[in-house]
Amino acid sequence: MGKIFFIFLLIFNISNAKVYQSIDVKDGTFVQKGEAKLYCSNCAMLLPKYYKTNHIHNHHQYCSLHCLVESGVDVNLVDDIKVVDTNSLKFIDAQDAFYVVGSKQKGTMSITSKYAFSSQEEAIKFQKRYRGKIVHFQEAFEIATNDLSHDKVMIKTKREKVVYEKGKKLYDTTCKEIDLSTFEKITDLKVEVQKQCKLTKDGQIQMVSVYLWDVEKHNKKMLVKEKIKVPHDATCPVCAMFVHKYPKWAVVIEGKKNLYFDGVKDMVKYIFTHKKQINEDNIYVTDYFTSTKVKAKDAFYVIGSNVYGPMGNELVPFRSKISALAFRKDHFGKSVIAFYEIDQDVLDEVEEF
Repeated sequence: MGKIFFIFLLIFNISNAKVYQSIDVKDGTFVQKGEAKLYCSNCAMLLPKYYKTNHIHNHHQYCSLHCLVESGVDVNLVDDIKVVDTNSLKFIDAQDAFYVVGSKQKGTMSITSKYAFSSQEEAIKFQKRYRGKIVHFQEAFEIATNDLSHDKVMIKTKREKVVYEKGKKLYDTTCKEIDLSTFEKITDLKVEVQKQCKLTKDGQIQMVSVYLWDVEKHNKKMLVKEKIKVPHDATCPVCAMFVHKYPKWAVVIEGKKNLYFDGVKDMVKYIFTHKKQINEDNIYVTDYFTSTKVKAKDAFYVIGSNVYGPMGNELVPFRSKISALAFRKDHFGKSVIAFYEIDQDVLDEVEEF
């Protein structure tokens, strides 16, 4: 009875999820055995929710090409990989498939989406509607391999920003204690979380599982979410706007009297205009992905993207270069620069975009 109820919950959650990749459980093919059969073999996400990007290799099923690559498979040594045909929902040989890479449809576990089709004609139809590039499996696999480090940063950032904190809270408030030493795979751990926690939504079960697997079992660090605290009456000395209205863009120069700015651009303008000797260690910006406080001199900045700040075009700051590169790719940025590279020419360039 318990298993039937669990399957019902899966079907209900999936049918109500507004994700392009989703299907009802009854419409898919699932090759894995046991209680974890509906979980991605690599990341434990629900296979039906991301079914249209599923892959199969060696009796393991993956939610995405990203997870297949991350699992360590050597594509040159295997020929049994299968992928879901986006239209028919049937598995086909990946070597015979036509992949549309980089379409407007959202990817699974990846910044760059990858959808497969059994015929070139169907791939072209999809491409005309959603754009992207048509490639064969080998090239799609290579793209996924090259994107792996960027995608890992995106996933890591999301987990640090949201998943770990919520997962810990849910575990502490809804779960019986779980002995992590007995689990070799995150999929098996997720099955146990489903049993030991008073949770019905798969998203919550996934967050608890990821928190336990990453933080408690593998000692990954939870992000210390220190943010720039802006007083309500603080105004930007360059544009006079109230900075607290734009916490995602807040910048501060700390001193006897803190100076707050509503973006990196105005902070740079202030420094150039006043030509003051300002200790770089006292300048902090807000990381775009995590909204956390980071030293300006340690950050990386994307210029020329399609994301605008309170004062229009901005130097968008990031804690890591990989995060900045991922953002630049996703938002059509022109370049990524370090703090010491920001000069008057860069400022003029940002103003011109």
